[in-house]
Amino acid sequence: MTLNMPRLRTAWNEIGVLLAPITDAEGLAQATDNLEHLLNEIGENVEHPLGGLAQLLIERITAYEAQMFPIPDADPAEMLAFYLQQRQITQEEVTIGIGITQSVLSRLLNRKRPFTAEHARVLGAFFKTNPVVFI
Repeated sequence: MTLNMPRLRTAWNEIGVLLAPITDAEGLAQATDNLEHLLNEIGENVEHPLGGLAQLLIERITAYEAQMFPIPDADPAEMLAFYLQQRQITQEEVTIGIGITQSVLSRLLNRKRPFTAEHARVLGAFFKTNPVVFI
């Protein structure tokens, strides 16, 4: 098969922006916007012909974000301390909100007591976040 170069150039002008490397915040914004348009077109159709292109764009966005905005591993105590500081909430407010004692919360924060699934559940509900961050 011989390539039809004029058609190929036209097609590349249309989709090349989707395949170009993401190198900065502007490229990330453009890729995210393009992904939104693709997903609106695809809808719930898992066999849509553009599904592979959307998946490729998702992978590129994810790779760029992982490189530029790495999320360090944090243990449950670090996450609890982070949420307390971020939301400017006292330990006492948390204990009242989740129904555990101040000493238990303090021991969790100081890594003197392991977090249980129940701790994760109530802390996740209290901070309105996925409980898995406390496991």
